[in-house]
Amino acid sequence: MAARRIASSSIDWAAFASRVPAGQKNMFNAFKGKSDAYLRKVITLPESVPAINFAEYKARIPVAGMVDTFQKEYEALKVPYPADTVSQQIADVESAAAAEVQAFIKGSEARIAKLTEELGHWEAMIPYDQMTMEEWAEAFPEQAISMEKPTMWPHHPEDQPGYVAKEGAEH
Repeated sequence: MAARRIASSSIDWAAFASRVPAGQKNMFNAFKGKSDAYLRKVITLPESVPAINFAEYKARIPVAGMVDTFQKEYEALKVPYPADTVSQQIADVESAAAAEVQAFIKGSEARIAKLTEELGHWEAMIPYDQMTMEEWAEAFPEQAISMEKPTMWPHHPEDQPGYVAKEGAEH
């Protein structure tokens, strides 16, 4: 019975190994070695429990009825295979993770589209080292120095009159 259970729960080690980072290959190989050792040990076990020869015990034990009592109790004993109580929990976690992954993929695709559009804007722009001050003011109106909002040299925000530092910001 053990062999049947092992065959139904085999692992695709090649697919597993392809997902292991290079820095963790040693740990993966150690894990696979332990797993293979456990598998070999389980495979060497017999499929079912060996039968007990009660006739031989009856011939050797002089106490009347003792072996018969043991035989009845042994044959009545049924050890149930443990019930699967965690597969549903694993499936729930797996489906929740799949939903998170799909949400992340959709969010990432939206960010990629936005950033691609922004990249197109930057690529269409004149390189900053070739811009004149007028072109720079046109490209970045919020940072441009103008007569409506004059600044003092060296034109950094922290050097301007009335500047208030943000909390937690270092100067």
